[in-house]
Amino acid sequence: MNIINQNIEQLLSNFDSHNLDDLTHANLQDRVDSKFILPLAYLPTLLQAAREHYSVLEINGKRTSNYFNQYFDTPDMHFYKDHHNGKLNRFKVRKRTYLDTQTQYLEVKFKNNHKRTIKSRIRCNDNLQSDDNNHSFIQQHLGYDFTALLISQQGGYQRIALANESIPERITIDFNLWYQSSTGEDRIDLNGFFIVELKQQKHSKNSPFYQLMPQHYFSPTSFSKYCIGCVLLQQQTIKYNRFKPTLMKLSSLNKSNQHTALWNH
Repeated sequence: MNIINQNIEQLLSNFDSHNLDDLTHANLQDRVDSKFILPLAYLPTLLQAAREHYSVLEINGKRTSNYFNQYFDTPDMHFYKDHHNGKLNRFKVRKRTYLDTQTQYLEVKFKNNHKRTIKSRIRCNDNLQSDDNNHSFIQQHLGYDFTALLISQQGGYQRIALANESIPERITIDFNLWYQSSTGEDRIDLNGFFIVELKQQKHSKNSPFYQLMPQHYFSPTSFSKYCIGCVLLQQQTIKYNRFKPTLMKLSSLNKSNQHTALWNH
């Protein structure tokens, strides 16, 4: 365990904890999101301030979780293009593996024309394409045949999940992001920042977390893990003008790329 993770674990040990079954109001599968890209050096300060207002998800005695995602898209990158072109009523499809418990879900995220995120998922296993339940799930939510989708990228990160049931809201904090092509090549590690997603029933700046941000001159930023991964891995073949400001910000924060733009890896 590196020194950053050691410090994080120590800070998280001071939080009240919850498990997945404890969340009713703060489950928020239908929600609005606000995202922030913050320098990794700020994470201890954030956790110290958040302890008073949030509990931390604990699973099997661990308060950080390891995630592995595989994203699916059409051969012509239809889901990516919809996001790049600013289309609402758009989808993302992924298989998410919770590495600490080895549980897997096939998930569809839908961003509607009211900018609400609605997530649906089913439990799955390694044999995605051979399971009739998976095919029915994809057909129901997208109108696609699952066989029309391909793995477009894979990657992972570590996550801290905070919640406040009474407000209600959830916060996810993702760090040590990495991306890799669908064939397992061209791994890219992003180490100098973390991504915060504030999940609420409706946008409210009365959130204890949101009120911290102006104190440090931080503001919400558009960020899609999937789309940024597409650009980093496939920038020679896809259009990415919409994401250049985010890429510039990530490049300035990423420790391992201090002198090289991320999209020229």
